[in-house]
Amino acid sequence: MRYFVADLHCGHDLIQAMHQTYPHSNTLFESVELKDEYVINSINLRVKPKDELYIIGDFSTEPGKYRARINCKHVYLIRGNHDPVQKSLNVFGSIPYMRIVKLRSGDGKSLKCVLSHTPQVFWEGSHRGWASLYGHCHGQRELWMDQHMGYERRSTDVSIDNLRRVNGDYFPPSEQELYNMFIQRKGHDMVEYYDAIQKQRNKGLFNE
Repeated sequence: MRYFVADLHCGHDLIQAMHQTYPHSNTLFESVELKDEYVINSINLRVKPKDELYIIGDFSTEPGKYRARINCKHVYLIRGNHDPVQKSLNVFGSIPYMRIVKLRSGDGKSLKCVLSHTPQVFWEGSHRGWASLYGHCHGQRELWMDQHMGYERRSTDVSIDNLRRVNGDYFPPSEQELYNMFIQRKGHDMVEYYDAIQKQRNKGLFNE
């Protein structure tokens, strides 16, 4: 099973101030260490050793220290703006800015999904129904994206802040849960729009 999470910010002093100022947070940790312990425990309670965990950016300024505390053997990092490059490379081997995976339904079906730390309005395959997972905004831009992209968008913020806002805790969602959520949405980037443009091109109305 695959699981997804973003913006753990383990060991990062900034996260304490962020938790105190976010209006959707009603949990104030007394220290960064207590926050880190709670978040790591939430991962270990849900993600089993043989599962896959994808951290979509901003894991830790000391990735080796905190990676050792995650029980899952298969952990992948998508690079965020707060991830130290060399330290993260030493721990994870590769830290791409973007990665494409399949969200598997459990009954043989799957949905392609683009992972990137920062959110995108249009991403590879968005007009084909592909999904998108991201972090960076800590749940603060979800309403804006709903208003401007529509509630049918196949994208969501999986930062720990947004997970707590939506689900009440920091447990990373599974690929099955995300598949089931996205498959109920038609997507905001309709292939018909691109088909219409192609028809216009075929008529020679666009300059090449």
